[in-house]
Amino acid sequence: MLAALPLLALAACSESGGENADRVNEINRDRYVSGDGSNYRWEDPEDRFAAPHLTGTAVDGTTEVDTDDWAGSVLVVNFWGSWCPPCVAEAPHLADAAAEFAGQDVQFLGVNIRDTDDAALAYERRYGIAYPSISDAPGRIADQFVDYGLSPNDIPATIVIDAEHRVFSIWRGELEDAETLIADVKKALET
Repeated sequence: MLAALPLLALAACSESGGENADRVNEINRDRYVSGDGSNYRWEDPEDRFAAPHLTGTAVDGTTEVDTDDWAGSVLVVNFWGSWCPPCVAEAPHLADAAAEFAGQDVQFLGVNIRDTDDAALAYERRYGIAYPSISDAPGRIADQFVDYGLSPNDIPATIVIDAEHRVFSIWRGELEDAETLIADVKKALET
């Protein structure tokens, strides 16, 4: 983790990447840490903490995303990169879970870490990801979750946020099936 701090600082200093972004991204891809598989859930709404407000431009380059637009909906936020093998493995499960909740008060949002928009769009097409992903090459969105036990290099990670926009659960590591996430979202909808 300490070895990655200079790289994170360099990435955070870059507005939209800059000319050194590709090199930083290339180095960081080799230094990502696969999630440890732990998960945390706050069953009692009184124990939950406010989720950060997320905004950004989707990888399609035209769609602006603002989680305030989804007030009253449960949110599923997944941090991923097309170059991350566990992210690739869980992609079909996320697509299936998102399809399960189509038309309900559940919104899925991807946060793409250190990819070009072209690589991210190809990944979304390949795995049938129909929900938006915010491009977060510099790691600014991921940095908002550091206080919740996630590192910008700790992917994949999935966070379920309740309808009051409080963190309900955090999954650090690959989701091994859609059913687990679906069950978690259903619990968040109940509370």
